[in-house]
Amino acid sequence: MLSNKKKGASSASNGQALNTIIGRGSCFEGKLTVDNSVRIDGVFKGELACTGELTISQSGEADATLECKDAYIDGVVSGTVRADKVRLDTQSRFTGDVHTDSFTVAEGAIFHGSCSMENHKEKSGSPATGALSGEAAKPSPQAQKGEPPATGALGGKTAKPSPQAQKK
Repeated sequence: MLSNKKKGASSASNGQALNTIIGRGSCFEGKLTVDNSVRIDGVFKGELACTGELTISQSGEADATLECKDAYIDGVVSGTVRADKVRLDTQSRFTGDVHTDSFTVAEGAIFHGSCSMENHKEKSGSPATGALSGEAAKPSPQAQKGEPPATGALGGKTAKPSPQAQKK
C-alpha cells in the first residue's frame, strides 16, 4: 500500500525524520554529525551528535561518545551518552557514563557505570541539594513514621540479591 510519506526519509516516533541508518553488517569509525534522527543496527566507533532520537537496535553496537535529544538503547554500548532522555531496553548492555534528565532501565538490561541526572533546563545559582529542581529534600513517608528507610532500592522497593550473589 502506498503512503503519503516523502521518499527517502522515514519518520521517527515523534515526527522527526530518520535520515541516517548504519545498517546491520556495516561498521562506521569516525565523527558523525546528523540533523534529525539516527538508527544504528551495525557497529559505530567514534563520536556521534544528532539533533533528534538515537536508536541502537539489538544488533547495534557503539563504542562512542553519543549526544542526542533522546537515546533508546537495546544493543551494546560502551562510552558516554548525553541526552535529555535515555532508555535502556531489555536486551541492552551499557558500560560507561550517562548524563541525562530522565533515565529508564528496563528489566533485563545491564548497566555498569555512572549516571548523572540534572534538570538542565532549570539551572539555579545555589548548590545542588539532592532534589532535581534545587528544592530542599523532603523526608520520605517512612522517615516521617519513624520507620528505617529502604536501602539500595528504586521506587521504594526492596532490592533482592542476584542469583550469583546468593550462591557465594
